[in-house]
Amino acid sequence: MNMNIKLRNTLAEITGASIAMIWMWYNLTEASKMTIESISKVLAQGIGISIIAIIALTIVINIFSSVITGSYEKNIDDERDGLYELYALRLSSAIFGISIVTILVLLGWFNLTINIGLIAITLSGFIASIASLLLKIYLYN
Repeated sequence: MNMNIKLRNTLAEITGASIAMIWMWYNLTEASKMTIESISKVLAQGIGISIIAIIALTIVINIFSSVITGSYEKNIDDERDGLYELYALRLSSAIFGISIVTILVLLGWFNLTINIGLIAITLSGFIASIASLLLKIYLYN
């Protein structure tokens, strides 16, 4: 039973991040013509949407699960959870670090525009987060 709540919460996080990424992608279709200020606003709004969506989805999914099963599950951590979190953090850090270095190289040597670089940095953070969450799902199963 302990794993179910962790998997539900992880799926809510993945869904919330995915919703925000799709929203940002849709609002950045004309990024080459946008100012850095307008791109920054869209990215900041996307991060806010992600946070709100994750919180709302976690609450709704857990309430729905409690109503269906008729019981309330507590989110109890054991020693495995810390280890899984560490593995996920390492994966996320590696992906994000490689992405940052790649983007900086593209900015410096291959004339990537700052607008696209800013978008790429933000989206690489989301991708790194989703990859770490998928690793946690794999480890819990």
